Amino acid sequence: MCFNLSRILSPITILRSMRTIKRNKYHSHCKYQWMFAKRLCSSEANASAIKPCFEFTDGQKELCLNDPNIAEIVKEKTKRKEFFYGIEIPLKVDLNTCLDFKMFLPQVPEFMSIVWTKQFSDAIRSASMAKLPNIQTVSQLTPYIPAMAHISLHRLVQQDLNDFLDLNLNNVLVIRGDHVEEGQEYNYAYEAVKYLRAVRGNSLAIAVAGYPEGYTNLQVGPRNKALDMEYLKLKVDVGANLIFTQLCFSAEKIIEFIKDAHSAGIAVPILVGIIVPYSFANYRIIERITGVRLSPEARIEVEQLSSDDTKVKDYFVQLMVRIIQQILEADLGIYGIQFFTLNHFEPVVEVLHELRSKGIPKNSKADC
Repeated sequence: MCFNLSRILSPITILRSMRTIKRNKYHSHCKYQWMFAKRLCSSEANASAIKPCFEFTDGQKELCLNDPNIAEIVKEKTKRKEFFYGIEIPLKVDLNTCLDFKMFLPQVPEFMSIVWTKQFSDAIRSASMAKLPNIQTVSQLTPYIPAMAHISLHRLVQQDLNDFLDLNLNNVLVIRGDHVEEGQEYNYAYEAVKYLRAVRGNSLAIAVAGYPEGYTNLQVGPRNKALDMEYLKLKVDVGANLIFTQLCFSAEKIIEFIKDAHSAGIAVPILVGIIVPYSFANYRIIERITGVRLSPEARIEVEQLSSDDTKVKDYFVQLMVRIIQQILEADLGIYGIQFFTLNHFEPVVEVLHELRSKGIPKNSKADC
């Protein structure tokens, strides 16, 4: 289906600008009140059906954020060559996620991203976008930490994107998803990125996925690196201003991917996606779902540890520390890491602890 954006862009842009002004007035009022009385930015101010049990640091409690643009934050961090990281969490419709941000001190995540699951693709047929758990959780988080909702194209229609735009959120990660069904209006991520950018202009941070191993979960036949990069460049050309690389257990492949992206003319910031399997069973699940694997030699090493979950976790902690170090030392302008947590945060904390012991980041200061 084709849409004449030249006819609908102006009125839509005006409407969204009015919503932005209204929202900014609320948050300015919030900051004004905090200066003279008790702070108003709290979970009670964003009450919803979802009640995630988040515990924030004292520093985060003082922020009273106004849903900042994550792409701008990343751009500024990259310009200053500062190490930073975000964390991704999955949600289930019937299960809350608990997270105490104090466990990450002295350096808390710069932002959060909230996964879109197949449950949400099913639920959106009978519930509005605003009722989805990942959207509601973003609202719970944004007074304290920048947060980005994922949107999968699986079963998505244009009205769903319009409903998302009506929420006037400032950050989104657009992914194709692992399934394509008859009736969904967007089959490729660039199509949705193009529409979102046309409607919202530069006020929306749009992240997309990059695949150092290729799009392995839908890949048929040998990998075509040139075609993979062509699709990534297309997503950037139509409006994506942030890239999260997906799973890869090889620093060499990640570095090669980043160099290829730069050679293709991709200049937007790239964050390197990292996952720390916490057991051999967990690694095998990741391997099966994503098609991403350790090298044959590394897999043999892990198999020899497979009866001891602690040793397997320690192996992956050290592997991820080495990968991050190699990427930072490659001097490619990469300073950000995106941790895929699967709601297991201790391995991430261990990686961060090991990095700090090696001087990353430099001059780390404790959160107040």
